[in-house]
Amino acid sequence: MTVAAFVLGLLGFGVAVSSLTWQVYTFLMQGARPKLTPVVGYHYGGGLLTNDATRDIRESLRSATAQFPPGGQYVVGVNVVNAGRAPFHVAKWAIRVDPAGTSFVSVDDPPGCPSVPHDIAPGADATFFTRLVNLRALSAASGAIDRRRQRLVVTVESGGRTYTSKPIAPVNLTIGAS
Repeated sequence: MTVAAFVLGLLGFGVAVSSLTWQVYTFLMQGARPKLTPVVGYHYGGGLLTNDATRDIRESLRSATAQFPPGGQYVVGVNVVNAGRAPFHVAKWAIRVDPAGTSFVSVDDPPGCPSVPHDIAPGADATFFTRLVNLRALSAASGAIDRRRQRLVVTVESGGRTYTSKPIAPVNLTIGAS
């Protein structure tokens, strides 16, 4: 009888642990979970072409933009994907340069860029962007403030929290430069 009680106790313990684990997992998955990807791209009258900015994409972007009519502009920004089960509220987005701590908040976004504040539905995404020349100016100003190697990241603020993307590859600053 004691062996049967021991086996039954072990089985009950296993069910309890798995149930608690499942409850913790579902609690963590209920809220909004943003996934940030810095992007560099080309904005033209009819749309937006973007690439992941964490690596060197200069040649790829140049060949792609050659297919579009002239008059567009190079842009930089962030693609925010809401992987959670609740809407994600974007209160503010900015491009920050570390360790100088200088940041750029766009107040004159190009047409087609969502205005902030902005809500992103579960499973949806939004791309916030500004002109690439603004990032070049920010990088130059930060270099004058702090001579150490600068790291460019994009930040999104929501509900008192700041989410930070991976760094933007510095070579992408030369895209479209004369």
